Amino acid sequence: MTNLWMPGATRHAIEDTGAMNGGPARAVWHITSNAKDWTFAAELGWFTGGGASVAPHLLWDPFTGQIAQFFPADSRSLSLQNDGSVKTNRTGKYCVQVETVFTAGETVNGKKYATVKDTPCKGLDAIVAWLRSLGIPDLWPGGAPTAFARDTVSLDTWTGNGGHYGHHQIPGNTHVDPGPMPNLFATTPTPVTPSTKPKVSLAHVVAAAKKDPAAAQGHTTYKADVLVVEKALKAEGYLAAAYVDGSYGSLTKDAYAKWQRHLGYSGTAADGIPGMTSLKQLGAKHGFDVVA
Repeated sequence: MTNLWMPGATRHAIEDTGAMNGGPARAVWHITSNAKDWTFAAELGWFTGGGASVAPHLLWDPFTGQIAQFFPADSRSLSLQNDGSVKTNRTGKYCVQVETVFTAGETVNGKKYATVKDTPCKGLDAIVAWLRSLGIPDLWPGGAPTAFARDTVSLDTWTGNGGHYGHHQIPGNTHVDPGPMPNLFATTPTPVTPSTKPKVSLAHVVAAAKKDPAAAQGHTTYKADVLVVEKALKAEGYLAAAYVDGSYGSLTKDAYAKWQRHLGYSGTAADGIPGMTSLKQLGAKHGFDVVA
């Protein structure tokens, strides 16, 4: 059962909850950037008091590991500005906002810290584990943050792709945080033995789905990749056994569109043409790896 409240975080529920609009799950990273007070207690007091109207889901102190939560994961929080008619706080099945108690250049115990990446990052592994449990994939659709500068992603990227984003990437916003971040996904153990899972080429499957001339019927490489995908779609109940034949026909395309809609995609993002995120999620569930 999905835990909408992060285990280990102190709960400070703000009653102003709101429904999400659906779509791929994501997380957004911020920093408090407070020139006057760098303490967790001060920021907690702000978000439970006068700053409740801009509260995130989580407040995290990377020096002490303290974590507070203000909204359940299935509610929108209030840390983002909208982009016209797009309500960015409500984008996705989950849009977990993580506010890091950090100010660029702050001094802690006599040491000056330029970025979140430089901090001890206490408690980060627990946050990432919880985000994974919500189905948020280990990737940055717009690239990992590398500077305190705007790097806005397109609306299509924002609305259509789950994963992790920086505040500096969200359409309709003007902030430049969080700046350089640590490797969030380093807590994933590296396998000690090579994977024996079949590998599926996204490029091959997409070419077959789009009827690219290079993906001629009967071409063994493409057919093998499509067969793996079709078997997974059959296991999901979206494709009849008679059509598991290595040919990415209209019924396979319809079946894959159902998988995309199951993940929360809609419109052109659920057109039956695989994307890396959706194909990786299918592979994770049905025992195959995806390569570009």
